[in-house]
Amino acid sequence: MRALTTQLAGRIGALVVLSAVVAGCAEGQAVEPRPKTSGLPPVAGVPTRLDVGSLVLPIEPYLFTDRQVGRLFRARAVLTASCMERFDLRWPVPAESAPDTGTLNPANTAHRYGLTDPRLAVRYGYHPAPGMMPSRTKEKSPEPNPGPKELLVLTGLHEDGTRAAQDERGRPVPVGGCQGEATKALSGDPEKIGNRELVGRINIGSYRDSQKDPRVVRVFRAWSHCMRQYGYAYADPTQAPGKGAEFTGPTATRAEIAVAGKDVECKRRTNVIGIWSSVDAAYQRRAMSEKTRELAAIKRDIRTQVTNADRVLGK
Repeated sequence: MRALTTQLAGRIGALVVLSAVVAGCAEGQAVEPRPKTSGLPPVAGVPTRLDVGSLVLPIEPYLFTDRQVGRLFRARAVLTASCMERFDLRWPVPAESAPDTGTLNPANTAHRYGLTDPRLAVRYGYHPAPGMMPSRTKEKSPEPNPGPKELLVLTGLHEDGTRAAQDERGRPVPVGGCQGEATKALSGDPEKIGNRELVGRINIGSYRDSQKDPRVVRVFRAWSHCMRQYGYAYADPTQAPGKGAEFTGPTATRAEIAVAGKDVECKRRTNVIGIWSSVDAAYQRRAMSEKTRELAAIKRDIRTQVTNADRVLGK
Protein backbone atom coordinates (compact mmCIF):
# COMPACT_ATOMS: atom_id res chain seq x y z
CA MET A 1 0.00 0.00 0.00
CA ARG A 2 2.89 2.35 0.75
CA ALA A 3 4.32 1.90 -2.76
CA LEU A 4 0.96 2.52 -4.38
CA THR A 5 0.32 5.56 -2.24
CA THR A 6 3.65 6.98 -3.36
CA GLN A 7 2.80 6.26 -6.98
CA LEU A 8 -0.61 7.88 -6.70
CA ALA A 9 0.73 10.85 -4.82
CA GLY A 10 2.82 11.69 -7.85
CA ARG A 11 -0.28 11.82 -9.98
CA ILE A 12 -2.17 13.91 -7.46
CA GLY A 13 0.63 16.41 -7.05
CA ALA A 14 0.27 17.49 -10.66
CA LEU A 15 -3.12 18.97 -9.81
CA VAL A 16 -1.72 21.47 -7.38
CA VAL A 17 1.94 21.80 -8.33
CA LEU A 18 2.94 22.66 -11.88
CA SER A 19 4.93 19.90 -13.45
CA ALA A 20 8.10 20.14 -15.41
CA VAL A 21 6.13 21.05 -18.53
CA VAL A 22 6.57 24.66 -17.50
CA ALA A 23 10.21 24.74 -17.39
CA GLY A 24 12.01 25.74 -20.52
CA CYS A 25 15.30 24.69 -19.10
CA ALA A 26 14.50 22.90 -15.89
CA GLU A 27 17.33 21.10 -14.17
CA GLY A 28 16.95 17.36 -13.92
CA GLN A 29 14.40 17.00 -16.74
CA ALA A 30 15.00 13.74 -18.60
CA VAL A 31 16.16 14.16 -22.17
CA GLU A 32 15.85 11.23 -24.54
CA PRO A 33 18.72 10.58 -26.94
CA ARG A 34 18.40 12.52 -30.20
CA PRO A 35 19.56 11.33 -33.61
CA LYS A 36 23.15 12.40 -34.24
CA THR A 37 23.62 14.91 -37.05
CA SER A 38 27.13 15.32 -38.40
CA GLY A 39 28.77 18.70 -38.55
CA LEU A 40 28.04 21.95 -36.76
CA PRO A 41 24.84 23.85 -37.50
CA PRO A 42 25.63 27.02 -39.45
CA VAL A 43 25.49 30.41 -37.72
CA ALA A 44 25.47 33.59 -39.76
CA GLY A 45 25.47 37.20 -38.66
CA VAL A 46 26.18 36.76 -34.96
CA PRO A 47 24.87 39.89 -33.22
CA THR A 48 26.60 41.79 -30.46
CA ARG A 49 24.09 41.03 -27.76
CA LEU A 50 24.45 42.71 -24.40
CA ASP A 51 21.30 41.37 -22.78
CA VAL A 52 18.49 38.89 -23.31
CA GLY A 53 15.52 41.24 -23.07
CA SER A 54 14.58 40.92 -26.74
CA LEU A 55 15.89 37.42 -27.32
CA VAL A 56 13.41 34.90 -28.74
CA LEU A 57 14.59 31.36 -29.46
CA PRO A 58 13.13 29.36 -32.38
CA ILE A 59 11.44 26.74 -30.19
CA GLU A 60 9.42 29.21 -28.15
CA PRO A 61 6.27 29.23 -30.34
CA TYR A 62 5.97 25.51 -29.56
CA LEU A 63 6.17 25.93 -25.78
CA PHE A 64 3.41 27.00 -23.42
CA THR A 65 3.90 30.27 -21.59
CA ASP A 66 3.74 30.41 -17.80
CA ARG A 67 0.31 31.96 -17.90
CA GLN A 68 -1.01 29.34 -20.32
CA VAL A 69 0.30 26.49 -18.18
CA GLY A 70 -1.19 28.04 -15.06
CA ARG A 71 -4.61 28.29 -16.67
CA LEU A 72 -4.30 24.82 -18.14
CA PHE A 73 -3.66 23.18 -14.79
CA ARG A 74 -6.32 25.24 -13.07
CA ALA A 75 -8.81 24.18 -15.75
CA ARG A 76 -7.86 20.56 -15.18
CA ALA A 77 -8.40 21.00 -11.45
CA VAL A 78 -11.84 22.49 -12.10
CA LEU A 79 -12.81 19.61 -14.39
CA THR A 80 -11.44 17.06 -11.93
CA ALA A 81 -13.48 18.56 -9.09
CA SER A 82 -16.62 18.49 -11.24
CA CYS A 83 -16.04 14.82 -12.06
CA MET A 84 -15.47 13.95 -8.42
CA GLU A 85 -18.76 15.61 -7.51
CA ARG A 86 -20.56 13.13 -9.77
CA PHE A 87 -19.34 10.46 -7.36
CA ASP A 88 -20.43 12.51 -4.33
CA LEU A 89 -16.80 13.29 -3.50
CA ARG A 90 -15.24 16.68 -2.88
CA TRP A 91 -11.98 17.72 -4.49
CA PRO A 92 -10.28 21.09 -3.92
CA VAL A 93 -9.45 23.52 -6.69
CA PRO A 94 -6.16 25.39 -6.01
CA ALA A 95 -6.56 29.08 -5.31
CA GLU A 96 -3.56 29.99 -7.48
CA SER A 97 -4.58 30.93 -10.99
CA ALA A 98 -1.09 31.16 -12.50
CA PRO A 99 2.43 30.01 -11.72
CA ASP A 100 5.04 32.34 -10.31
CA THR A 101 8.30 31.02 -11.71
CA GLY A 102 10.03 34.25 -12.59
CA THR A 103 10.43 33.25 -16.23
CA LEU A 104 9.85 35.94 -18.82
CA ASN A 105 9.26 33.64 -21.77
CA PRO A 106 8.83 29.91 -22.44
CA ALA A 107 12.53 29.22 -23.00
CA ASN A 108 13.50 31.04 -19.78
CA THR A 109 16.08 33.21 -21.50
CA ALA A 110 16.16 35.48 -18.44
CA HIS A 111 18.18 32.78 -16.66
CA ARG A 112 19.31 30.56 -19.54
CA TYR A 113 22.75 32.11 -19.97
CA GLY A 114 23.39 33.13 -16.41
CA LEU A 115 23.61 36.68 -15.12
CA THR A 116 23.40 39.26 -17.93
CA ASP A 117 21.95 42.47 -16.48
CA PRO A 118 24.60 44.85 -15.04
CA ARG A 119 22.01 46.76 -13.02
CA LEU A 120 20.86 43.62 -11.26
CA ALA A 121 24.45 42.47 -10.81
CA VAL A 122 25.56 45.58 -8.93
CA ARG A 123 22.47 45.57 -6.74
CA TYR A 124 21.69 41.93 -6.06
CA GLY A 125 24.79 40.01 -7.14
CA TYR A 126 23.70 36.46 -7.89
CA HIS A 127 20.70 36.70 -5.59
CA PRO A 128 17.34 36.81 -7.38
CA ALA A 129 15.88 40.24 -7.86
CA PRO A 130 12.29 40.77 -6.69
CA GLY A 131 9.88 39.18 -9.14
CA MET A 132 12.57 37.12 -10.85
CA MET A 133 12.09 33.90 -8.92
CA PRO A 134 9.13 32.01 -7.39
CA SER A 135 7.76 33.67 -4.31
CA ARG A 136 8.50 31.79 -1.09
CA THR A 137 5.99 33.77 0.92
CA LYS A 138 2.95 33.38 -1.31
CA GLU A 139 0.39 31.27 0.45
CA LYS A 140 -0.30 28.02 -1.34
CA SER A 141 -3.43 25.94 -1.31
CA PRO A 142 -3.10 22.90 0.96
CA GLU A 143 -2.50 19.68 -0.90
CA PRO A 144 -5.40 17.21 -0.78
CA ASN A 145 -5.15 14.11 1.36
CA PRO A 146 -7.49 11.59 -0.28
CA GLY A 147 -8.52 8.28 1.18
CA PRO A 148 -8.83 4.99 -0.74
CA LYS A 149 -12.30 5.83 -2.05
CA GLU A 150 -11.17 9.19 -3.42
CA LEU A 151 -8.02 7.71 -4.88
CA LEU A 152 -9.93 5.07 -6.80
CA VAL A 153 -12.19 7.64 -8.46
CA LEU A 154 -9.42 10.18 -8.94
CA THR A 155 -6.99 7.83 -10.66
CA GLY A 156 -9.18 4.99 -11.88
CA LEU A 157 -6.96 2.45 -10.14
CA HIS A 158 -7.45 -0.10 -7.38
CA GLU A 159 -5.00 -0.24 -4.50
CA ASP A 160 -3.03 -2.94 -6.31
CA GLY A 161 -2.63 -0.70 -9.36
CA THR A 162 -5.13 -2.50 -11.59
CA ARG A 163 -7.79 -0.68 -13.59
CA ALA A 164 -10.91 0.22 -11.63
CA ALA A 165 -13.89 0.09 -13.97
CA GLN A 166 -16.43 0.87 -11.21
CA ASP A 167 -16.52 2.54 -7.84
CA GLU A 168 -17.81 0.78 -4.71
CA ARG A 169 -21.41 1.56 -5.71
CA GLY A 170 -21.03 0.12 -9.18
CA ARG A 171 -20.86 3.43 -11.00
CA PRO A 172 -18.51 3.42 -14.04
CA VAL A 173 -15.21 5.19 -13.46
CA PRO A 174 -13.63 6.94 -16.45
CA VAL A 175 -10.38 5.62 -17.87
CA GLY A 176 -7.64 7.28 -15.85
CA GLY A 177 -10.19 8.34 -13.26
CA CYS A 178 -11.43 11.89 -12.93
CA GLN A 179 -7.94 13.20 -13.46
CA GLY A 180 -7.67 11.31 -16.74
CA GLU A 181 -11.11 12.48 -17.83
CA ALA A 182 -10.17 16.11 -17.10
CA THR A 183 -6.86 15.78 -18.92
CA LYS A 184 -8.50 14.25 -21.96
CA ALA A 185 -11.10 17.02 -22.07
CA LEU A 186 -8.29 19.54 -22.44
CA SER A 187 -5.74 17.75 -24.60
CA GLY A 188 -7.57 14.80 -26.14
CA ASP A 189 -5.29 12.36 -24.32
CA PRO A 190 -5.96 11.19 -20.74
CA GLU A 191 -2.23 10.94 -20.02
CA LYS A 192 -0.79 14.09 -21.64
CA ILE A 193 -1.14 17.76 -20.81
CA GLY A 194 1.06 20.77 -21.45
CA ASN A 195 4.30 20.70 -23.39
CA ARG A 196 5.10 17.66 -25.47
CA GLU A 197 8.33 15.73 -24.98
CA LEU A 198 9.68 16.67 -28.38
CA VAL A 199 9.88 20.40 -27.66
CA GLY A 200 11.47 19.70 -24.28
CA ARG A 201 14.14 17.58 -25.95
CA ILE A 202 14.86 20.28 -28.50
CA ASN A 203 14.88 23.10 -25.96
CA ILE A 204 17.12 21.40 -23.42
CA GLY A 205 19.15 19.52 -26.03
CA SER A 206 20.19 22.69 -27.83
CA TYR A 207 21.26 24.27 -24.53
CA ARG A 208 23.46 21.29 -23.71
CA ASP A 209 24.81 20.85 -27.23
CA SER A 210 25.65 24.54 -27.55
CA GLN A 211 27.97 24.39 -24.54
CA LYS A 212 30.08 21.73 -26.31
CA ASP A 213 30.18 23.58 -29.62
CA PRO A 214 33.72 24.83 -30.42
CA ARG A 215 32.43 28.34 -31.15
CA VAL A 216 30.92 28.55 -27.69
CA VAL A 217 33.90 26.83 -26.09
CA ARG A 218 36.14 29.53 -27.57
CA VAL A 219 34.05 32.39 -26.25
CA PHE A 220 33.86 30.67 -22.86
CA ARG A 221 37.66 30.60 -22.81
CA ALA A 222 37.75 34.28 -23.67
CA TRP A 223 35.33 35.00 -20.84
CA SER A 224 37.46 32.91 -18.46
CA HIS A 225 40.58 34.81 -19.49
CA CYS A 226 38.77 38.09 -18.90
CA MET A 227 37.74 36.97 -15.43
CA ARG A 228 41.32 35.93 -14.60
CA GLN A 229 42.42 39.48 -15.32
CA TYR A 230 40.29 40.51 -12.37
CA GLY A 231 41.57 37.73 -10.14
CA TYR A 232 38.71 35.23 -10.58
CA ALA A 233 39.35 31.64 -11.72
CA TYR A 234 36.28 30.20 -13.45
CA ALA A 235 36.52 27.81 -16.39
CA ASP A 236 33.36 29.10 -18.07
CA PRO A 237 30.16 31.02 -17.25
CA THR A 238 28.32 27.84 -16.26
CA GLN A 239 30.88 26.95 -13.60
CA ALA A 240 29.14 28.87 -10.98
CA PRO A 241 30.08 32.29 -10.20
CA GLY A 242 27.47 32.77 -7.51
CA LYS A 243 26.70 29.16 -6.69
CA GLY A 244 29.35 28.83 -4.02
CA ALA A 245 28.53 28.62 -0.34
CA GLU A 246 29.79 32.16 0.19
CA PHE A 247 26.97 33.50 -1.96
CA THR A 248 24.03 31.78 -0.26
CA GLY A 249 23.33 34.29 2.50
CA PRO A 250 20.10 36.29 2.76
CA THR A 251 21.56 39.23 0.81
CA ALA A 252 24.43 39.78 -1.57
CA THR A 253 27.81 40.56 -0.05
CA ARG A 254 30.27 43.07 -1.48
CA ALA A 255 32.45 40.20 -2.66
CA GLU A 256 29.51 38.62 -4.46
CA ILE A 257 28.53 41.88 -6.12
CA ALA A 258 32.11 42.37 -7.24
CA VAL A 259 32.23 38.95 -8.93
CA ALA A 260 28.77 39.42 -10.46
CA GLY A 261 29.74 42.78 -11.91
CA LYS A 262 32.88 41.36 -13.55
CA ASP A 263 30.94 38.33 -14.77
CA VAL A 264 28.53 40.55 -16.71
CA GLU A 265 31.33 42.87 -17.84
CA CYS A 266 33.32 39.96 -19.26
CA LYS A 267 30.24 38.54 -20.98
CA ARG A 268 29.80 41.89 -22.67
CA ARG A 269 33.47 42.31 -23.58
CA THR A 270 33.62 38.86 -25.20
CA ASN A 271 30.05 38.78 -26.59
CA VAL A 272 29.21 35.56 -24.76
CA ILE A 273 25.46 36.09 -25.05
CA GLY A 274 25.53 36.94 -28.76
CA ILE A 275 27.60 33.91 -29.69
CA TRP A 276 26.09 31.43 -27.24
CA SER A 277 22.47 32.31 -28.02
CA SER A 278 23.17 32.22 -31.78
CA VAL A 279 24.68 28.74 -31.55
CA ASP A 280 21.90 27.63 -29.19
CA ALA A 281 19.32 28.81 -31.73
CA ALA A 282 21.19 27.09 -34.57
CA TYR A 283 20.94 23.72 -32.84
CA GLN A 284 17.24 24.33 -32.30
CA ARG A 285 16.63 25.21 -35.93
CA ARG A 286 18.45 22.10 -37.13
CA ALA A 287 16.48 19.84 -34.80
CA MET A 288 13.24 21.55 -35.73
CA SER A 289 13.91 21.18 -39.46
CA GLU A 290 13.84 17.41 -38.98
CA LYS A 291 10.47 17.51 -37.19
CA THR A 292 8.38 20.00 -39.14
CA ARG A 293 5.27 17.82 -39.30
CA GLU A 294 5.38 16.97 -35.60
CA LEU A 295 5.93 20.62 -34.65
CA ALA A 296 2.99 21.74 -36.77
CA ALA A 297 0.82 19.27 -34.87
CA ILE A 298 2.23 20.54 -31.55
CA LYS A 299 1.32 24.12 -32.44
CA ARG A 300 -2.23 23.00 -33.18
CA ASP A 301 -2.23 21.07 -29.91
CA ILE A 302 -1.25 24.21 -27.97
CA ARG A 303 -4.14 26.13 -29.53
CA THR A 304 -6.52 23.30 -28.67
CA GLN A 305 -5.45 23.06 -25.05
CA VAL A 306 -5.48 26.82 -24.52
CA THR A 307 -8.92 27.14 -26.14
CA ASN A 308 -10.32 24.33 -24.01
CA ALA A 309 -8.85 25.79 -20.84
CA ASP A 310 -10.35 29.19 -21.66
CA ARG A 311 -13.70 27.55 -22.22
CA VAL A 312 -13.57 25.81 -18.86
CA LEU A 313 -12.52 28.93 -17.00
CA GLY A 314 -14.98 31.16 -18.81
CA LYS A 315 -12.45 33.66 -20.16
